Amino acid sequence: MTTLQNQINEIKAGRTLAQLKKDDKKAYYKVKSLTEKLSIEKAKASGNFITKAHLTEYRNLIIWMMTKKGNYNGYLNLKDAMTEMLAKVESGELVYKTEKGIKSIVANLALAIALENCESNVRAHFNLDTFTGSQDSSALYHFEQFKLRTLSC
Repeated sequence: MTTLQNQINEIKAGRTLAQLKKDDKKAYYKVKSLTEKLSIEKAKASGNFITKAHLTEYRNLIIWMMTKKGNYNGYLNLKDAMTEMLAKVESGELVYKTEKGIKSIVANLALAIALENCESNVRAHFNLDTFTGSQDSSALYHFEQFKLRTLSC
């Protein structure tokens, strides 16, 4: 953590972020990136990890995101998707910086997992391997279009 803080201080050289943005945009964005990494390290050190309790708290949101937003033509297997989400949370790699951020992290994770689940189920249903692209299969092409529309909202 201290090395990140030292790098930030070296780049800033006593200047504020506003001055840095005005004088040297590249350095400004480097400081922003390092600050983001530092805040994640601080969150890890504080033990701010998404837990099963958070999943329980946002259970209805998770189910809604998966079934209403991420379900492509009924290919979602909700049980498998929820199991995958629990596995990701139990791995202890999901960090939140503030309590307000938990909801968006959980919602985005639910959507991503639902889309992954649907894609694997579409591939299994149409006997498509992982090397098959959407240009080779109309079913996969339509799924990719659905995915793009879903993620752009």
